[in-house]
Formats: sequence, C-alpha cells, structure tokens
Amino acid sequence: MDLAGRLQAREDGFASSSQLRDVDKKTVLRGKVLLGSGEESSLTAGIPTPDSERLASSDSDSLSSPVNKSAEPPPAALLKRATKSMSSVRTTTSWCSAFSNQSLSDMDQDTQAEELVLETPFHSQPDSVLAEPAVPYFRLSDGAGASPRERVRELMRKTPLPCGVGEFSSLHVVSAAEGAASSEARLLRQSAQDIGKRACLYAWPALERDDIDGEYRALFGVASEMILNGADRASLLVFVAAGAGCHESMAIAAILGMLPFRGVQVAFVTPEDAYVDPLASLRTPSGLFEYNAQQPERMGRKPLAAIFGPLPDRVFSRPMSAWRPLRPAPFLAEERPAPFKIGGMELPMVTFEGRYHAGVERLSELLCGHFGESLFPVVAVGDTGDALGYGSDIHASLAARGFIGYYFAHASGETYKRPDAFGKPELLAAIAGAKRNGLRVVVLAVGGGVNGNAMGMIAALTGSDFVEVPTTLMHYNDATTSAKKAFSLVVDGRILSKNILGAFYLPRLVFCIREVFLTLSSCSVHAAVGEAAKTMGVLGRASSAQGQVDFHDVLGACEFASDFTRIVRTAPGFEQLVLFLRKTLALKAEIEAAGRAVRGQRDGGAAAASDGEGAQEKRGRLLEELRGEFHRGLSGEARRGVTEFLTVVNEEVIRAKAMFLAYSDPFEKYRALLFEYAHTLGHGVEAFMNDQYRRAEAAGIDYSQAFRLHGQCVGMAVTWAGEMSRELGYLEGNGYLAHQSLVYLFNRFGGFDFLPLRRLCDELGVSREEFCEGVLRVVRRDNKRGYCRCGDGSSVDQLVRERPGCLVRSADPGAECRYLVEVSEGSQRRVLEKAFDGAYDRLATVQRTNSPDEPAVLVLVPRRDAQVSEECAAPCSLGVSDSAEVAAVLDGLIRRLY
Repeated sequence: MDLAGRLQAREDGFASSSQLRDVDKKTVLRGKVLLGSGEESSLTAGIPTPDSERLASSDSDSLSSPVNKSAEPPPAALLKRATKSMSSVRTTTSWCSAFSNQSLSDMDQDTQAEELVLETPFHSQPDSVLAEPAVPYFRLSDGAGASPRERVRELMRKTPLPCGVGEFSSLHVVSAAEGAASSEARLLRQSAQDIGKRACLYAWPALERDDIDGEYRALFGVASEMILNGADRASLLVFVAAGAGCHESMAIAAILGMLPFRGVQVAFVTPEDAYVDPLASLRTPSGLFEYNAQQPERMGRKPLAAIFGPLPDRVFSRPMSAWRPLRPAPFLAEERPAPFKIGGMELPMVTFEGRYHAGVERLSELLCGHFGESLFPVVAVGDTGDALGYGSDIHASLAARGFIGYYFAHASGETYKRPDAFGKPELLAAIAGAKRNGLRVVVLAVGGGVNGNAMGMIAALTGSDFVEVPTTLMHYNDATTSAKKAFSLVVDGRILSKNILGAFYLPRLVFCIREVFLTLSSCSVHAAVGEAAKTMGVLGRASSAQGQVDFHDVLGACEFASDFTRIVRTAPGFEQLVLFLRKTLALKAEIEAAGRAVRGQRDGGAAAASDGEGAQEKRGRLLEELRGEFHRGLSGEARRGVTEFLTVVNEEVIRAKAMFLAYSDPFEKYRALLFEYAHTLGHGVEAFMNDQYRRAEAAGIDYSQAFRLHGQCVGMAVTWAGEMSRELGYLEGNGYLAHQSLVYLFNRFGGFDFLPLRRLCDELGVSREEFCEGVLRVVRRDNKRGYCRCGDGSSVDQLVRERPGCLVRSADPGAECRYLVEVSEGSQRRVLEKAFDGAYDRLATVQRTNSPDEPAVLVLVPRRDAQVSEECAAPCSLGVSDSAEVAAVLDGLIRRLY
C-alpha cells in the first residue's frame, strides 16, 4: 500500500495504531536503537519502519516516552555519519531565516552544538499524503428475507468504522421528506433500540426548491440536534432517501455528515435502481449548497462512508482535481513567505511588510490576476475591522478594478460564531445569484479568527474559493494554519460547545499586511501569547537533539521543526507592543468612531457631512497618525523589539502547526490533537464567561477589565494544566517551574489574571460553586470525548510530565491518541476553585543570591505583590526583574531540561 493509501486507511478505520517503544536520548540512528551495551536492536517492536508502514504509528505518543538521560551517546564515528546525513535537509530546517532576516550562518551557529541528527520519519519529506476519495456501495439484503433488526445490524457491520472504534455507539436516523422514507426511518430507529443501541430520529422538512434560507436552517437545525443528542465520532448517521431526487438527498446527507466537527460516519440508504456517483458534484435542491469530493480544498474527504441500495456491490473512486493555490510569483521585496503545508499541499502564507495601502493594492492585483474576469468577491469583515476600514478598503480596491461583488459586515465576538449570525439571507442570495450567472465566488475573510472560521464555513457549504486576510495574530498563525473551519453551538446567546459544527476547507491564499497589527488590542496580543504558551508546553524545543527523539515518528517534522524558546526571548518586544497599543488606545477609539460614522452613511442611517472633513477622510488621517506614532514615535530599539516579537511568534507557531499537519495528521484527529492542550478547561471558562459578559451588558455593568479572549483563556488553562499535573505527581521541580513560566513571563500586564473575572462574578452574584459547575457543564460537551475511555465524572484532557514537550500517556489501551487522558472532574474542579480565589495570578521573576558567583534563580510570585500596575508606563522598572533577564534565565532553564 502506498503512503497516500495508508493515510486514507487510517482515516477510514482500516488500519490499527501501533505503540512506539521507549527510546534513549541521542541514540536513534538509521532506523536502529543503539542499546547501552552497544548491541543494536530494531527501532520498533511490531512497528513498521520508515520504509514500510510509516503512518501506521502516526498517532502513537513518543511525546511522552520516558527518556533515559544517563544513556551513553553513540560512538563518535556514528555521530559523524549522523551529522553528515543532515546536510541534505539543513536548508529546509532553516526556512525561517528568510522570514526573520536571520542569515543561514547565524542559524548554523545556533544549532551547531545540537546537530546530532537522526534518520527517522522525522526527516522524511514525502510529496503527498492525501488519497483519492473512495466510497463503497453495498447491496442490501432482500426486504422479504431480512428483518428490520437484521437490516440495522447489516448497516452497522458494513459501514466502515472510524479508526480506534470497535463498534458504533449510537444511531442517528434522518429521513427524507417523503412519506416512504419517513416510515423506513422510524422502523430503523425502533429496530436499533430493540437491539440495545441508542437511536434518535430526525426528519428533513419539506421545502420549496428555491428555499435557500430554509435549507440552511434545516442543515444546522438537524446537525445541532444530533450533537445535543450525543452524536460523536463513534456514531452512525443513517440517511434514508426516497425514490426521487436521490442526487439531491445525497448532497444533504453529505453536508449533515460533515457538520459534526469530529465526524460521524454516514450510511446512505437509497431505493434508487440506478447508481448515483457520490463523488460527483452534489448539490441540494436550491443549487446553492454543495459537496464536491474532487475539490482539493476538501483534501480528499469523502462525503459518505457507504451507500446501501438494491444494486450489486461496487466502489466509487475519483482523483482529486489539481491543487492550484494563489502563489505570488515573483514575490515582491515587501513580501515575506512563511512556508506551510497541509496534507502535503502547499498553502501560501504571505506577510506584506510594506505600507498598508500598497498591501491592499497588491492583494487586489493578485486576486484579479488569479481568478480572472469571472471573479465575484465576497468581502466579509467584523465590526472592528469594518470600523477600521480594513474590509471596505479591499472592497473598494476590487470595485475600482471592475469587480464589485458583495460586502458583508457582521457582528464580532465568540457568541456570534454561530450559523444564524453569518448565514444571512441577503449574503446567501448574493452567492446564489453569482453562481447562477456563472461567476467565480471568492470569499475573502478579513479580520480575526471568528471571521476566518465562520466565513470558511460559508465557503465550504457553497463550494466557493476562499482567501484569508488576517488582521490579528491568532487568525494569522493559529486559525489559518488549520483546514478546520467551524461554528460553535450557541443557544440563546450561551455557548454550549465551542467549534463543534465544522468542515475541512483550505484557503487558496493567506495574505497579511503587517501594519494592521498596530491596531490590535492588548487582549488580542495576550491571546496570541496564550496560544503560543500552549504550544510551547507541548512541543518545547522540537529542533533540539532531544526534540528529534521526542518527535522522531512525525513525518516531515524536521522540515518545520520549531524552537519555542525563541518566543521566550522576545518578551521585551511583547511588552513594547502592549505599551504602544495602550499609548494609542484613545487614538484608536477616535478612528473607530469615525468608522462607525462611515458605516452609518453607507447603510443610510446618517447623512454625509456637507462641509469640512468627512468621516472617511478623518478615519484615514487618524490611521496615518497612529502608524506614524510607531514608525517615528518609537525608538529604533523599541521598533526592532516589536518587529522581532511579531516575526518570531508567527513563524514559530506556523512551524509548529506544520510539523504535524504537513504530512502526519492533516485532519487533526490524532497527533495534531496535541494543539488541543489546555483547551478543555480553556473552552469551558471562555464559554461560561461569555455568558457573564452578556448578563453584564444587559445590566449596564462595565466588564472591559474582565474581558478575556479565547487565547487568554487558553493561557490561564495552561497554568491550570500544570497545577493538575503537579497535583497528580507528573510535574515537579524545574520542569514545573519552566512550564508555568511560559505564561507567567508574559503576565506583567495581568492579561492572564483571574482577579478581574472574579470581581465581575461577585458583581453579578456568581458564586465559586456556580462558576465551577458552569465551566464543567461546557467541558462535558467537549469535542474530544470519545478518543479514550471516559466515565461519568471525568473528561478527556491532556497533562504534562517532567518538562515542557512531554505529555502524559493514556492508561487506556484502546485510546487512539496516547496523550489524551481521562481526568476526573474532581481535579478540574480543584484548580477552578483555586483560580477563582486568585491562587494562580502570578508573575515570573528572578531572585538573586548574596553570592555573585551563584546564578539568579527563577521564581513565581503573586502579581499583586510584585508592584506592577496595569497602567504602568514601564513595567520593568517597578520592583520586579527586567523581562529580558527573566527570559534569559527561563531560556537557560529550558535548555538544561533538554
């Protein structure tokens, strides 16, 4: 079986996972482990080698394999051979040198001491790992000779199971609107219950063919109901079609199966006496919503697991169409590419480092040149980006070239990341009209991560081309570096489950204009650091010799190996950026006020000024003033520090994501789930507090100090994960100190403090018990459930042991991901209670001894005792150590742990 076939086999559940044996530090060489005695042994016991079945072990967890730190290194001759073998890949491991203006010689100096190179899958660079989609068709047993119970058993037996699942846990039966389908669906549901399976029934409504809005609401209505009824990746969705309109029913079934984000298996039951190809372009009755498995954006994801009908067995298969990303060629001097791949397919990511308006024109030029005369741009932007003019500037530039398209301004915030906030009838009608007229719809998501996720869903549902234009750090380095696009499950303004309704869909281009980062909020910068701290906690120093051992079974990891200690060293630049954003906060508020006036004029709610400066001109003037504050108002050293922070945090997060998504786990179902670290409680506190913000707003209470973005909640949860790991005996001493400091180094401004949230809870009358229960209620719907054994009173979570980059292994032998473990609600509740009491509002600093010969020691102190004011102009001067000194001590500590 070739490489692509092996990955598809894993995706379809035809291959079992393997466990890696523990390996010694610096001893993996040319597919062998050199034992302490000098005896050679096969690298794996029952595990395919890199030349045979590399991918069969891609979800096994070398991350947490014990390391024998006392093992002797291999003989010098072997080390020399190993170092020589690295020469062919050294340029690819240094790809960030071009992005950060670091020379290759500098990179060599940084890594020379650790060039103990290993020939393992870590260093492999396959061309592609995506297989052609294939769907089996099974002939159902004759109705006269098969009982309804036997029919249910046949559907469950023949439909391929997802990897790691022994049997389907539940059935979710959806019937087409016609009466015959409804009767059979009821019979299947009852028969499943009769044999002891949990089963639920759903009815697709009878709609007019042109009812676009009705189709949209029905798709998300049925999918949401399935999730609330407990559908997960071990569930089977059975769609019962009627005799007519099988092709259109198949489109509905494909989209319904796509939406539960962690996936359900779909069995399509049809009475049709002619084959219908499930891999052709499937469209719903309205013609707007579609699923085309040949689209490379869908990365070979097949629409159905199996088809059942009256005809003989067969298999449908089709090749994916060629992937043609929008790759700027040649790059301009102002453009800096960040090499990135998903599933072996290149995703161009470009930072435009010139002036803002030049970047807008460059993007417009690229879009028109790539998509041609049929281009129909849909420019989507949230409230803040709209007020700043980021969406309207791009729309105006395209309109000036003759491509008017459609401009869609939407509400911002996590509580609006829901289907009804984005599937507006006027937007859907505009896309439908363009498709009917043969135009090429290109959805441009301009803004933050919510915008990118939600508009990616609209593009996936309508089969449109997709381009992302990030205006926040997290959208650029975190959201765009994933093919998953998703809505949350939100009911009455309350987030019940984050990112649970989704699809996998690639953008053709990610284009970021660097000057937009000058209008970030302090919360947004802290959010980016919180997500980065999460990744630092699970990856550590992947580019080091120990890191190569940790991730030796990750295909292509060498190509993108990250070193997150580089982010630690940029702490001073982070502080300079936050200070600049605070200094220009009033100016930004003026810009947004002018932008709201522009919006009022555009929407017809306000008259344009008849004399003096217009709102649009005022906004442009104030934006130039703000940019001038950075380019002319800051010292050269401060500008360099900010630029270094922005560059390093972007390139290291992008590298980290590429390590796993490039080849090993493009669908983020196995190894790449490590990026869900700290998201179990992080999502829980985020969802709960969003409900409190809604309550505060209704009561007229100012909650601005308590407001926390997604990444800030994740950053807090990183420290909670460290505390749970210490409580359970996995993490202690310097390993614990290093792990916690990844967040506390960046907490000088209190962006990861819980105290402001506690004050808001007190003002709203929310007790500690109510807070904990509210968070755990969200945790119980977490989208990772089902990956390992998880009983009542527990959840699926991740814990770290020994040091950053080393995760706890699951004790469940059937767990698909070895580093997803069962954690009791008792442990989670205890850290939530302590967080509520402010026990984890800390800051990393250094403590000096009386002896000048002894090095400074890293310590964690309560932030309230560190004399750091949130409004301070120079936090490093108020009774705590300089951040550069703290960063240097932390960097040294992490290096010693490796």
